[in-house]
Amino acid sequence: MLNDMPHDLINPKLINLTNRTLESFFGFVQVKVYCPLNMKRPVLPFHKDGKTIYPVGNWIGTYFSEELKAVSKLGYQIKLIRGYEFSRVDLFTKYVNTFFEIKRTSSGPEKMIAKLLLNNLYGYFGRKQITIQTNNIKNDNLEPILLSRIVKSIININEEYSTVLSYSNINYKLLAKLNNEFHNKIEKFHTPIKSNVALSAAVTAYARIVMIPFKIDPNTLYTDTDSIFTSKPIDQSLIGDGLGQMKDEMNGTIINEGLFLGHSIKNS
Repeated sequence: MLNDMPHDLINPKLINLTNRTLESFFGFVQVKVYCPLNMKRPVLPFHKDGKTIYPVGNWIGTYFSEELKAVSKLGYQIKLIRGYEFSRVDLFTKYVNTFFEIKRTSSGPEKMIAKLLLNNLYGYFGRKQITIQTNNIKNDNLEPILLSRIVKSIININEEYSTVLSYSNINYKLLAKLNNEFHNKIEKFHTPIKSNVALSAAVTAYARIVMIPFKIDPNTLYTDTDSIFTSKPIDQSLIGDGLGQMKDEMNGTIINEGLFLGHSIKNS
């Protein structure tokens, strides 16, 4: 979050980028990607059939420009198609430094609150517009609820009450099209969820960039979003309580045996 963030759209429309270079662009871009077939540890993710994979070969995807610049150094070939270009701004440095210092120097609830404020902010910007609403409803009133809301699930509490999980911020015009006889009694639209997907996507991409050296290290046995299991000690300068440093979760203990499950997808 200390990196430059996408701020204002330079052009509000989707722009053609076939004549632009990646180095001159900052924002989100649809690209043609080629990953060498002999790359043993590919690092650029791609969504396929609802799953995240790390393929080799050719595909088309949409990415944050800075992540593409990072993987280009590893041998990925990138051709720009179109995208949204942003200005860049140092948006979160003061925020992060302030609450990190509180976290570092405090304890108890104050430390926990500072940690939550640091960890949850970027995810807040990525919230879905459609959220889940939870209500305890009398069973006698379930029928009008089912006719006037899109219900995710119903959990029976007892003979009198049930807990109903329904989607909020839905498009009530859709309910009208479904011939909902109650739609005229429903308020038009809930308070819109305030979000900024560009910020959340950028922070997540920057995090993946930080993890690239660990992912391509042959001593790394397994990686997750922000963690690694390694067969050899890493540089001690990377471990500590400083901002962005790794932490030894095992406190020096060595795991003698581990089992890591994975799934391989091969396309002809």
